[in-house]
Amino acid sequence: MKRDPENRSILGSISRRALLAGGAGALAAAAMPGIGAVRADEGEIVVGALMPLSGAGGSFGQEMLASAKAALAEINDAGGPNGRKIKLVEENDETSPEAAVRGARKLIEVDKVTAIIGTWASSVTLAVAPIVQANKLIQFSTSGASRITEIQKKGHLFRTEPDDLLFGKAYAEYAAGQGWKRAAVLGLNVPFTAMTVEAFRQRFVERGGKVTSFTTYNEDQTTFRSEVTRAFADKPDFIHISGYEPDITAILKAAYQLGLSGRFIVPGFAVSPDLIKNAGPAAEGLLLVEEGVAEDSPAYQRLAKALGGGSDHYYSFGAQAYDQLNLLALAIEAAKSVDGTVLTDAVKKVSGPEGTKVTSFAEGIKVLRQGGQVNYEGASGSIDFDANGNIVKANFRVAQVKDGKVVPVGKITDVVF
Repeated sequence: MKRDPENRSILGSISRRALLAGGAGALAAAAMPGIGAVRADEGEIVVGALMPLSGAGGSFGQEMLASAKAALAEINDAGGPNGRKIKLVEENDETSPEAAVRGARKLIEVDKVTAIIGTWASSVTLAVAPIVQANKLIQFSTSGASRITEIQKKGHLFRTEPDDLLFGKAYAEYAAGQGWKRAAVLGLNVPFTAMTVEAFRQRFVERGGKVTSFTTYNEDQTTFRSEVTRAFADKPDFIHISGYEPDITAILKAAYQLGLSGRFIVPGFAVSPDLIKNAGPAAEGLLLVEEGVAEDSPAYQRLAKALGGGSDHYYSFGAQAYDQLNLLALAIEAAKSVDGTVLTDAVKKVSGPEGTKVTSFAEGIKVLRQGGQVNYEGASGSIDFDANGNIVKANFRVAQVKDGKVVPVGKITDVVF
């Protein structure tokens, strides 16, 4: 359901000018002689890291870039795909579609990249994908918007992030597992909320629950007393807030000021140290659902060690960036090609579920060079793609704010469409 809090004006739609400008640039790049030939030459394989190194996604983007570099070191230390080292070129998309389009065009036209990894905000992925597809390259994304699936049907785009629909169902599965039967929903009035909440409602009803109220609020709204009062009126077992950090902060504070206490469950990407600080005691007990990782896997343990984080660090988006580069490198090795159309099929094959389970590029090339097939199981978990390039199932972590800190309290596994 993520996620464009810094660009509230583009939550419902992408900038048409950005798309048109990007598309025109992409077509021009596709027509430029020599681009494909350069990519096919022997030597380094150039990959673009288009990530939010500033803006609302800045903290996630920095984590993702560090994680991609950890994967890069492992891949190159193992000799690289087909004996070719990978060169990672980074561009800051500023968590903005317009900046992302400029960055993507530069990566493709100037740096001659084979693929782009790491697009985070859904609006960024939607803006960049047509450019990547026009140039027949590969793109990996950590965006969750369901409407991305329509663009994925044109190929070349893979998402390691759970779709909004899976997030909605995850909320319902956790609530049902706790025995909660009555839910109220507060939702930001943007398209992703409708998709996520409907998926939540359907699964919650299937599990014997009832949504007592669904109250929407506007993007620029700053006071929430009436909405909060309405949500508590039917005495729900919990309240799900489908929104972003600023509005969730204000809603929690409004409930606290009104003396209303209850369970709140929100998306993990909306909870930062700033929210906990700004909401103060109103954040205590807040439940958050976030992308799962395979914490016990060798891949995640290597990543955590490389990033230097202890047990209190949780690298959900970093794990995905780490896996994206590993998947790409294994696909290039398996396909013996950097052609984007060929790699589209190869990515699906090396991700599984068929083949020998491997958790690193070094393990994978041993199997591939012996004529075998691999099933990459990464730091973020099992990554099996459907025909469109979405992961077919997802795991989630449930955490809670306790004494001002986020601590894990549960897991939701094998959530499917």
